[in-house]
Amino acid sequence: MVSIRPATTADCPAVAVIYGHYVEHTVATFDYEAPTVDHWEAKLAAINAADRPFVVAVDDADGTGDAAVIGFAYLSSFRDKKAYAWTAEDTIYLDPDAGGRGIGGALLGALIEAADPANVRQMIAVIAATGGEASVALHAKHGFVEVGRTPAVGYKFGQWIDCIYMQRALP
Repeated sequence: MVSIRPATTADCPAVAVIYGHYVEHTVATFDYEAPTVDHWEAKLAAINAADRPFVVAVDDADGTGDAAVIGFAYLSSFRDKKAYAWTAEDTIYLDPDAGGRGIGGALLGALIEAADPANVRQMIAVIAATGGEASVALHAKHGFVEVGRTPAVGYKFGQWIDCIYMQRALP
């Protein structure tokens, strides 16, 4: 059974492994080197301090209570300038074997539900156009609309990659 809950520091090693896969094998992230567990612990602390959600999907398929982290999502700052303080960028990654089960949608829904309207009015998704079709569809299903595209802004694995910007207002 899959459930969504707030992330803890104990989840950071699994988060690092999941994200590391995307760094090493895809253009979904423009990182060239996978961040360390320490990096993820600091990111979790910063997101919690900003009163923004950082959640994980856990799967207790065998019913033992020893649930494995199979995905994560969080809301971070969109930009550092003060005027952007009420705009958040969402990030969602799944274990490569966890796709197609609705987990990404559950994670995005949890972010939308947990976002505090006192500090998040707009959510932005920045999606690599190459291979990002599922992410575009996921965001559209949750009320995001495409608001722009930046051509050839990322370079990874010998190719230039466009980014698609999608946005959703929160009530």
